[in-house]
Amino acid sequence: MFEKFSFLIFNLALGWPLFSQQAEVEGADVLERVIERKVVPATVLADAVTAVQEVGNQTLRGEFEAVVKKMYPRFRKRSAKKLGSNEEMVAQMRKVVNDFTISGITIMAFEAEPAFHGFDVPEFNEWLVLVPTVRTIRFIHPETGVRKVREVFDYQVAIRSKEEGASWSFLNGRTLKMQELRSLFPSLPADIGEWAIPPIGGRKVR
Repeated sequence: MFEKFSFLIFNLALGWPLFSQQAEVEGADVLERVIERKVVPATVLADAVTAVQEVGNQTLRGEFEAVVKKMYPRFRKRSAKKLGSNEEMVAQMRKVVNDFTISGITIMAFEAEPAFHGFDVPEFNEWLVLVPTVRTIRFIHPETGVRKVREVFDYQVAIRSKEEGASWSFLNGRTLKMQELRSLFPSLPADIGEWAIPPIGGRKVR
């Protein structure tokens, strides 16, 4: 039973819609220019981790309207267009959580880990940080009562304008293809997936 729901857990436990987007390159003209990047300050990396932890906590508390509002705006617009509205995205999240509960699945904890890779995105005047995450998920079989606990490893893409006082927004790394990421941010290194993307996977705890 746990394996039956693993795919949904991996893709929806942090509340993002379960589908991929067509990779339409935005800001493609940047590819024709020489990229001059600024070094991402350590304070920005740390701030991104704090922000990811907060959105993870909001998901655990069931504050899905707030979570949807924190989805990266350009991606949220695409997602809402596909599903119909932001409200439909919220409804999808609530349904998944209800299905988890009925099936004996509980997301017990969420932890944002230190970020080591961040990028200057000059075409949109933004910072982009890759934040590793760990979720602890418990499954209690509804009939036998057998309990299993797993840790799930993936990451969030945290994005913030460089303007003072700007807020962070997010993309779920597990459901985001590299083609989609680079279509949204065309100046990112072509080989980013080979050295900067945090590992995705899981392990049985007990």
